[in-house]
Amino acid sequence: MHASAARVIEATGAGVDFASGCCGALAAHAGLHDDAVRMGEAALAAMPGEAPILVDSAGCGAALKDLSPRVLDIHEWLAQHVDWLRPEHPINERVAIHDPCHLRHVQRAHEHVRTVLRPFVRDLVELDDEGLCCGAGGAYAVLQPEMAAAIRERKLASIARSGATIVASANPGCTLHLAARGVHVVHPVELIDQALGGS
Repeated sequence: MHASAARVIEATGAGVDFASGCCGALAAHAGLHDDAVRMGEAALAAMPGEAPILVDSAGCGAALKDLSPRVLDIHEWLAQHVDWLRPEHPINERVAIHDPCHLRHVQRAHEHVRTVLRPFVRDLVELDDEGLCCGAGGAYAVLQPEMAAAIRERKLASIARSGATIVASANPGCTLHLAARGVHVVHPVELIDQALGGS
């Protein structure tokens, strides 16, 4: 995912610099608010300057946006640069978009995923569940596995109705939760990278 994100960003002509550190989101899910803030601030301190900080995980982005106005979801940034990219190998399969809750309801940046995918995916479809959670919910799937599984079944039914062979999701927790039931889940930037000939 990160390698694809870097290649796609570089394809726009921009440079990429990586920094290490945890955003603190999982600590926040566990109720460790002060620890989460310390972790997030430490991660941001590793990225000094004024350049935008692009995050390719919806949950991490939501956590870091609370701490710095420099933080953008990668799709927000790419939406401003997508016209500079030309697909060499457009994706020919039907792709359904799954909106992670942290992208749709917290960051409110989910429409940018559609903006950046449209030039690269020939058959991009919406799920008919109006942004229903997949059941992952950060650490929720571990803490409440039965309820998380029941919510996932509703999402799986929506995916089945869409006829999609690929689901695009911008959050690792959602990806793992859906993939555990056999869904082919791919990060949107990985699809763009593939269409650009990068992977």
